[in-house]
Amino acid sequence: MRLGLLNATGYTGGEMIRYLAGHPELELTSLTARSQAGCTVGEVLPWVRATARPDYADLLLTPELDGSVDAVVSCLPHNASAEQLAPLLDDGVPVVDVSADFRLFDLDVYQWWYGEHPASEWIADAVYGLTEYRRDELRRTKLVANPGCHAIAAELAIGPALAAGLVEPAVIVDSKTGISGAGRSAKPAFTYSEINESAAPYNVAAHRHGPEIAQELTMIAGTDVQVTFVPHLVPMTRGILSTTYARIRDGVGSADVDAAYEDRYGGEPFVHLADEPPRTKWTTGTNHCFVQAVTDDATGTLIAMSAIDNLGKGAAGAALQNANLMLGLDEQAGLGIPAGYP
Repeated sequence: MRLGLLNATGYTGGEMIRYLAGHPELELTSLTARSQAGCTVGEVLPWVRATARPDYADLLLTPELDGSVDAVVSCLPHNASAEQLAPLLDDGVPVVDVSADFRLFDLDVYQWWYGEHPASEWIADAVYGLTEYRRDELRRTKLVANPGCHAIAAELAIGPALAAGLVEPAVIVDSKTGISGAGRSAKPAFTYSEINESAAPYNVAAHRHGPEIAQELTMIAGTDVQVTFVPHLVPMTRGILSTTYARIRDGVGSADVDAAYEDRYGGEPFVHLADEPPRTKWTTGTNHCFVQAVTDDATGTLIAMSAIDNLGKGAAGAALQNANLMLGLDEQAGLGIPAGYP
């Protein structure tokens, strides 16, 4: 099947190319870029010649998709993504959007956080791509709204407890991320001298993933969930460690928690229950997530933790997993890459 990739030269686009180089059924045939249009992929991303598909390095980056494709993954930023995807959706082309344009189902909420929506008529058709909770819906859709990186980490961490009604519907999310989440664009605040040996919260009570997390945890719990979300930037290249806290309901014990997490994730190919607090290095370069849930009996608090790669399960990996489902392919195709450890 022919796949088109919008904005192929950012970190997420590059990660998509890396996964797709080992995909048995999807072939990259058209890739777009903005400032690098007219270059070959290999001129911008020389490492592509060292993949299982070195010929991808010879593909030309174009301003728009060149030729017909069977599906499209968009790694464009919000607003720009929906604008370019609208005519493709009108033509019935299956799409995975890695931007935020179709994640929020309330148009007013979207406009508050992101501004005017260029293709709001498609919001109702989108399926939020939290694969482990929306698998059946993803198989039937032609528009996947890929989750945000902080959001997917938090939702996978606390989701089973909320779904089983084991905790009160108020969650604190403490999320730590590597610098690659800021993208390839050079900004003074993200230079080595600013980031190295420093850690800091950012966008406190003002991060766009906050309403997304609240929306999805509310869907999972079946009741309104209040979310307090604080992201932190830490001095590593890639990875997210999300630690979530919620009050345990009366009568709930650790055995109930263990059973809920085993029931939800026991058969999942990309979510693994850990016997110790998870570490981001376990997931580097992969679509995998490690989760542990611990009951603090002294305070009656559930502490649920997850580790992912923000470019993998937090972006390109989840996008490919969702594309596989949407296109009727093996869900794990192209994603059998182990972590780069240490």
